[in-house]
Amino acid sequence: MRNVSAKLGAIAVCTALAATCWAAEPTIPIANHPAVIVHGPPAVAQAIVKTELAFEAKSEAAGPAAAMRSFMDKTDGLSFAGGDPARGAEAIYQAHGGDKPAGALSWYPTEVFASAGGDMGVTWGHFRFTPPTPKPVVVTGRYVTVWRKQGGAWRGIIDIGNPD
Repeated sequence: MRNVSAKLGAIAVCTALAATCWAAEPTIPIANHPAVIVHGPPAVAQAIVKTELAFEAKSEAAGPAAAMRSFMDKTDGLSFAGGDPARGAEAIYQAHGGDKPAGALSWYPTEVFASAGGDMGVTWGHFRFTPPTPKPVVVTGRYVTVWRKQGGAWRGIIDIGNPD
């Protein structure tokens, strides 16, 4: 009887451990898109995703260049779009068309990686770009944005897009 109890106890422990290891990743729901998978502290991840969604909303409302100028780091921000990166919010603004309409850019995050220290994070997801031409060719792809918290605000320090 003792042997059976020990085996049942071992089975219970293994089952509990397996359930913990195979539990679904925590997620953050966003409207009209799949939930964002969270890696790291949930409160930090939530703050990063909130900033990411505000960044995207600014892009839709004011254009990609204005959004980049508002959310990328003024000095250290890098935007990679072929060739050498644009450095700093103003250079990124100019590289994305400046005051000229550069088209419509929208995106949504798929995963967020938040640092345990609460001052760094990374998002990646899917984007859609429609250039302002008479017969626009929609470009879709994936992006990665590296975020750093400065003075209480999240700022992009690296933004990379890769077309499909």
